[in-house]
Amino acid sequence: MKMMTEQDRRITNPVFRDYTERYEQIRRQTDQAIEALGIPFVTDSRSTEPKLSGAGAIVSRNQDKSHYLNWISPACVACQTGENSHTSFISFKCHKSCYFCFNHNQENFAEFQVRNNDPEMELKKELDRGKTFDHIALTGGEPLLHPRQTASFFRFVNAESPKTYTRLYTAGDLLTRSILSELYLADLDEIRFSVKQDETFEQHDALFSLMMLAKSYIPKVVVEMPVIPGTLDEMKDLLLKLDAIGVDGINLLEFCFPIQNPQPFIERGFKLKYPPFETYYNYWYAGGLAIEESQRICKELLMFADEQKLSMGVHYCSLENKHTGQLYQQNKAVTDDPVRSFSEDDYFLKSAKVFGEDREPVKALIQSQGGFFEEDEALGYLAFHVDLIDRVERELGVEIGVSSSVAEASPTGTVFREVAIVPVWEASI
Repeated sequence: MKMMTEQDRRITNPVFRDYTERYEQIRRQTDQAIEALGIPFVTDSRSTEPKLSGAGAIVSRNQDKSHYLNWISPACVACQTGENSHTSFISFKCHKSCYFCFNHNQENFAEFQVRNNDPEMELKKELDRGKTFDHIALTGGEPLLHPRQTASFFRFVNAESPKTYTRLYTAGDLLTRSILSELYLADLDEIRFSVKQDETFEQHDALFSLMMLAKSYIPKVVVEMPVIPGTLDEMKDLLLKLDAIGVDGINLLEFCFPIQNPQPFIERGFKLKYPPFETYYNYWYAGGLAIEESQRICKELLMFADEQKLSMGVHYCSLENKHTGQLYQQNKAVTDDPVRSFSEDDYFLKSAKVFGEDREPVKALIQSQGGFFEEDEALGYLAFHVDLIDRVERELGVEIGVSSSVAEASPTGTVFREVAIVPVWEASI
């Protein structure tokens, strides 16, 4: 096979080249808007991060957006697509004041500071419509500020959907034996504690004791927390402690700036990871923008856990991993489009495009086969199904772009928003 040279990798078709420049402008404008928030980007440093694919017993999944050792919660596996999953809350009230909390970004945050949501009624409406769920979670705020409602919610799930895997997110420090007994009777499957790295040793020890107590009541006891840059040694000590306690697993989350309250991040000298997104788009996940170094530390912790032969599960969940469920939910229903196809790799809708003078020979080839295409005279492209790429390349040798799109609802029906285009030699199809 002929090796592709740098010259081969340059787009020579002028219409194609101008078309890709539109997306470079979007990137630059988005980057400038983000930097205006006051936290700078770092230079792209992905090449300096540890490579985990094939490393020891570590399993890489979701196109290397997620990695785990030993065990991963089935709810985390389901999160990749969001299929048959439901998460609700009672309120956004919380007795903690974490500077990196992103709940302020949640829809109706102010409203649910002063009044409560009804997660049982919310879920009942879904069940009455015939929906079924494999995974259901309760989060917050802090659900245990409402212990009676929390226990009632899981009793309701157990009565109405007994085969569903249930989980509770909590800071954990409000747990009591009485609450754990109620959750045990409600058949809660998993409880996820959050360890706050800036709390005292005494607070941590009290939380560890509650984790040990929870093991007597709840089948799966998990810790989930963001990994803050500069805490590698502290996190190694925490992994050893949690493994000794016997927790089932820990979810290491990529630390993020929640696009508000920038001063604590500036004071700590944090910088944003670059690029902020693999593909620029309006993602639903309210977590914000990834902070540089967190991903590297998470990967080092996975390798440390492997080297130390820890028994518990250790899972790294990147910001990009949080986005795939949205893409799957938006695009999975597009199954009969003659030009766009759903990608099992990254869950975008993919189509091929040729530009300028290359359109006519490609159009003639597709028409001779009775195929479909879409043409935009104003933008100078012809779009067709990715299954035809090999034949078009073989017979015509033209430059082809691979487009990524997202299906969006509009008053007139589904519309497709293109979010990226790359030359075929860079594409994931």
